[in-house]
Amino acid sequence: MQASIAVAEALDAGKLTPQPVADAADFAVAGLAVAIGTLAVTASFMLVSFDARAGQGQLRRILDLGPSLCGPRLLLVFFVGLLAAAEMLRLPFFHSAMLPPHRHVMPCLAYPLVAHGIAEPGLLACVLLLLRASVGGARLPASALAVPLACLPFLTAHILVLATPATVAAYPGQLAHAADGIGHCAYPAYAATLLLALVAVYLPLLATACWDVAAVAINKRLRARAYALSVLILVPLPLQVLSLALTSVWDMHQYTSPTIGLVGFVAVAVAAEATLVILIMLPVHDALVLVQQLPSATAGPLMTLDDDQG
Repeated sequence: MQASIAVAEALDAGKLTPQPVADAADFAVAGLAVAIGTLAVTASFMLVSFDARAGQGQLRRILDLGPSLCGPRLLLVFFVGLLAAAEMLRLPFFHSAMLPPHRHVMPCLAYPLVAHGIAEPGLLACVLLLLRASVGGARLPASALAVPLACLPFLTAHILVLATPATVAAYPGQLAHAADGIGHCAYPAYAATLLLALVAVYLPLLATACWDVAAVAINKRLRARAYALSVLILVPLPLQVLSLALTSVWDMHQYTSPTIGLVGFVAVAVAAEATLVILIMLPVHDALVLVQQLPSATAGPLMTLDDDQG
């Protein structure tokens, strides 16, 4: 069976370019990916541990951390961890350890498939779902089934590009270039187009959802968190698209692709970490504080919240 244009381009690039050597930008990406993975594990541990401690049904409803929200939040953690793991696919020191000669460009094709065909659509869908659920705009856990469906269009598009033979779908090979002149992973132009479509779909939805949450927030602290989440999502994601798109067209220096790729990863890392902190870790912290106050006086926590109202 004939290979697709994207796969054929990657195989040819593997023959024409040397095995890439990791530089400072690659090690910075690896360190940041490990940090994100560690934060995701910490968030999941906090959520599961607190959910196990909050055994009373009434307490679950008060803290809004019952099974209906625990599942989607764990799903959010999973997609954040997958996004960090996918970043490893484009790092040179994994290519030489796991792949045969002349195949070092193939993970550069797998990276956008996993990161932006599965992980990032799932992450954004989970954030949107949790924001809508917090204002009564989504019913959980039934609505959580929509998260895999939200990934399906983007995953399907990536698979079609990689699997459709060149005789069926012919397009310029430049759209599928996945490596720069010395073998570092670049970002294919077709993947940049799909990522732009993903961000264009979710940015207005997330902005509206954050503003809806801020409009009904019961105190200044929750309102500030909603606005902070909107800024930490709306600003980094367009920067991510711009940075990764540049790696598909700019091949002027051996450090161009790793450095610009690092900028793109830092941008999405800011958004991913903000979702973990604001949607999982801070609510759990607030709930633990509330649990400590419950035995002292039933009115205590309510008075604390009232003091913050604005």
